Amino acid sequence: MKNDKSWVFGLIVIAAIVGLSVWGFNRNNNEQVKPTVLGESTDNEEYFSEDATVMYFYSDYCSWCLKQKEVLKTLASEGYRVKPMNVGKNQSLWETYSIKGTPTFVAKNGDRVEGYKEANDLKKWLDEHK
Repeated sequence: MKNDKSWVFGLIVIAAIVGLSVWGFNRNNNEQVKPTVLGESTDNEEYFSEDATVMYFYSDYCSWCLKQKEVLKTLASEGYRVKPMNVGKNQSLWETYSIKGTPTFVAKNGDRVEGYKEANDLKKWLDEHK
Protein backbone atom coordinates (compact mmCIF):
# COMPACT_ATOMS: atom_id res chain seq x y z
CA MET A 1 0.00 0.00 0.00
CA LYS A 2 2.86 2.38 0.84
CA ASN A 3 4.44 1.90 -2.65
CA ASP A 4 1.16 2.81 -4.36
CA LYS A 5 0.98 6.11 -2.49
CA SER A 6 4.62 6.93 -3.23
CA TRP A 7 4.13 6.26 -6.92
CA VAL A 8 1.03 8.50 -7.10
CA PHE A 9 2.77 11.23 -5.09
CA GLY A 10 5.81 11.09 -7.41
CA LEU A 11 3.56 11.34 -10.46
CA ILE A 12 1.80 14.38 -8.99
CA VAL A 13 5.15 16.09 -8.27
CA ILE A 14 6.40 15.45 -11.80
CA ALA A 15 3.14 16.77 -13.30
CA ALA A 16 3.37 19.89 -11.13
CA ILE A 17 6.97 20.54 -12.22
CA VAL A 18 6.10 20.12 -15.89
CA GLY A 19 3.01 22.32 -15.54
CA LEU A 20 4.91 25.12 -13.79
CA SER A 21 7.70 24.94 -16.38
CA VAL A 22 5.26 25.27 -19.28
CA TRP A 23 3.43 28.10 -17.51
CA GLY A 24 6.70 29.97 -16.85
CA PHE A 25 7.90 29.51 -20.43
CA ASN A 26 4.63 30.83 -21.88
CA ARG A 27 4.58 33.73 -19.44
CA ASN A 28 8.11 34.83 -20.41
CA ASN A 29 7.40 34.55 -24.13
CA ASN A 30 4.20 36.60 -23.92
CA GLU A 31 5.70 39.53 -22.01
CA GLN A 32 6.72 42.51 -24.12
CA VAL A 33 10.24 43.39 -23.08
CA LYS A 34 11.89 46.47 -24.53
CA PRO A 35 15.33 45.34 -25.72
CA THR A 36 18.14 47.25 -24.06
CA VAL A 37 21.07 44.87 -24.15
CA LEU A 38 23.93 44.19 -26.47
CA GLY A 39 22.70 42.16 -29.38
CA GLU A 40 19.34 43.83 -29.64
CA SER A 41 18.30 44.41 -33.19
CA THR A 42 18.06 48.04 -34.19
CA ASP A 43 16.83 47.64 -37.76
CA ASN A 44 13.70 49.75 -37.34
CA GLU A 45 14.95 52.79 -35.44
CA GLU A 46 13.47 56.23 -36.10
CA TYR A 47 16.79 57.50 -37.45
CA PHE A 48 16.90 54.88 -40.23
CA SER A 49 15.72 55.51 -43.78
CA GLU A 50 16.45 53.49 -46.90
CA ASP A 51 16.43 56.79 -48.83
CA ALA A 52 19.14 58.45 -46.72
CA THR A 53 22.25 59.72 -48.52
CA VAL A 54 24.63 58.47 -45.80
CA MET A 55 25.09 54.79 -44.97
CA TYR A 56 25.58 53.86 -41.32
CA PHE A 57 27.58 50.68 -40.73
CA TYR A 58 26.97 49.21 -37.30
CA SER A 59 26.64 45.99 -35.37
CA ASP A 60 24.15 45.08 -32.68
CA TYR A 61 27.09 43.80 -30.60
CA CYS A 62 29.22 46.96 -30.79
CA SER A 63 29.35 48.98 -27.57
CA TRP A 64 30.32 52.16 -29.46
CA CYS A 65 27.35 51.64 -31.80
CA LEU A 66 25.04 51.53 -28.78
CA LYS A 67 26.50 54.84 -27.64
CA GLN A 68 26.19 56.22 -31.20
CA LYS A 69 22.56 55.10 -31.20
CA GLU A 70 21.74 57.67 -28.52
CA VAL A 71 23.32 60.45 -30.62
CA LEU A 72 21.37 59.29 -33.68
CA LYS A 73 18.12 59.33 -31.71
CA THR A 74 18.78 62.93 -30.74
CA LEU A 75 19.55 63.90 -34.33
CA ALA A 76 16.45 62.05 -35.58
CA SER A 77 14.29 64.56 -33.72
CA GLU A 78 15.90 67.22 -35.95
CA GLY A 79 15.13 65.23 -39.10
CA TYR A 80 18.47 63.50 -39.67
CA ARG A 81 18.36 59.98 -41.11
CA VAL A 82 20.95 57.38 -42.11
CA LYS A 83 20.70 54.23 -44.19
CA PRO A 84 21.08 51.12 -41.99
CA MET A 85 23.95 48.79 -42.92
CA ASN A 86 24.09 46.08 -40.23
CA VAL A 87 27.46 44.34 -40.65
CA GLY A 88 26.48 41.84 -37.97
CA LYS A 89 23.65 40.52 -40.13
CA ASN A 90 25.44 40.94 -43.48
CA GLN A 91 29.11 40.05 -43.18
CA SER A 92 29.81 40.83 -46.85
CA LEU A 93 29.39 44.55 -46.11
CA TRP A 94 32.80 44.58 -44.39
CA GLU A 95 34.64 43.78 -47.60
CA THR A 96 32.25 45.39 -50.09
CA TYR A 97 32.61 48.83 -48.47
CA SER A 98 36.09 48.35 -46.91
CA ILE A 99 34.73 48.80 -43.41
CA LYS A 100 37.46 48.57 -40.78
CA GLY A 101 35.29 49.00 -37.70
CA THR A 102 31.96 50.17 -36.40
CA PRO A 103 30.40 52.64 -36.19
CA THR A 104 31.25 53.99 -39.65
CA PHE A 105 29.37 56.49 -41.79
CA VAL A 106 29.87 56.52 -45.59
CA ALA A 107 28.46 59.22 -47.89
CA LYS A 108 27.44 58.68 -51.53
CA ASN A 109 30.62 60.40 -52.73
CA GLY A 110 32.75 57.93 -50.74
CA ASP A 111 33.67 60.24 -47.88
CA ARG A 112 33.64 58.42 -44.59
CA VAL A 113 33.93 59.05 -40.90
CA GLU A 114 34.90 56.18 -38.64
CA GLY A 115 34.28 55.69 -34.95
CA TYR A 116 31.93 57.25 -32.45
CA LYS A 117 31.00 60.90 -33.08
CA GLU A 118 29.45 63.41 -30.71
CA ALA A 119 26.18 65.00 -31.84
CA ASN A 120 27.61 68.32 -33.05
CA ASP A 121 30.43 66.70 -35.02
CA LEU A 122 28.12 64.13 -36.63
CA LYS A 123 25.49 66.75 -37.41
CA LYS A 124 28.08 68.93 -39.15
CA TRP A 125 29.36 65.96 -41.18
CA LEU A 126 25.84 64.88 -42.15
CA ASP A 127 25.01 68.44 -43.23
CA GLU A 128 28.05 68.40 -45.53
CA HIS A 129 26.85 65.13 -47.14
CA LYS A 130 23.16 65.72 -47.80
